[in-house]
Amino acid sequence: MSRELRRQYGTIKSPWPDYAVYSFPDATRVSPAEQRPLMDAMNNIIAVNWQATEPHWTPASSPFDRKFSLILVYDASGLVAFSVYRRLRIAGRPAIYRSGTEVLPVHQGRGLYGFFTTEILRSTGASDSGDGNIFYGWRTRNPIVWAANARICEQVTPSLLGGARDAALQAACVEMCTLLYPGKSLEMPGMIMRGAYGHIKHHRQAYHGPASLVDEAMQRVIPDPADALFSVGLVRV
Repeated sequence: MSRELRRQYGTIKSPWPDYAVYSFPDATRVSPAEQRPLMDAMNNIIAVNWQATEPHWTPASSPFDRKFSLILVYDASGLVAFSVYRRLRIAGRPAIYRSGTEVLPVHQGRGLYGFFTTEILRSTGASDSGDGNIFYGWRTRNPIVWAANARICEQVTPSLLGGARDAALQAACVEMCTLLYPGKSLEMPGMIMRGAYGHIKHHRQAYHGPASLVDEAMQRVIPDPADALFSVGLVRV
């Protein structure tokens, strides 16, 4: 991270003395000279957490597009975690889509995913505008990620752990998926995206608590490791 970007953006207040946190509401503010090494560092983290056959982020599919926002976490060794997200409006309501969040294994368990979530929700400004609930979307086949995101939602579709289907949430899910992934089909009512992860494969592990129940449901619904669930929930901010 260059001195100029540190000067422009400073750091988000970090709960950890050994981490520096940088926020880019407009990802294009990362200079062209820094984009490639940062993209490589992001792909290196993905390659640790997933079985990757090719880079996830590329110049043709770049996290430095104006539509994206970034939060980056560094320690003395370099980049250790990042979150890419988009701010949208779906069905006339503010919305967030978690485009990708990764944390190096040695830094997992310190609350970084929850920290990212808090900062991203704060970025919507919905609480200041009186909008109240926002739509909150994500795509994954990681049971821990699904359970963590579903936990903050008042309602979520698909509801892997039971609960009534909500037609408005289903409609928001379809609208968000169509906006983000035009031409990609979304199987109803399970909200399944076939072949979403053809180039990366999730490392399975032992799951506990709600994540173990989510894993059981995912193995029934999307046994193919290339498939993913596209989920949308309502979050009060």
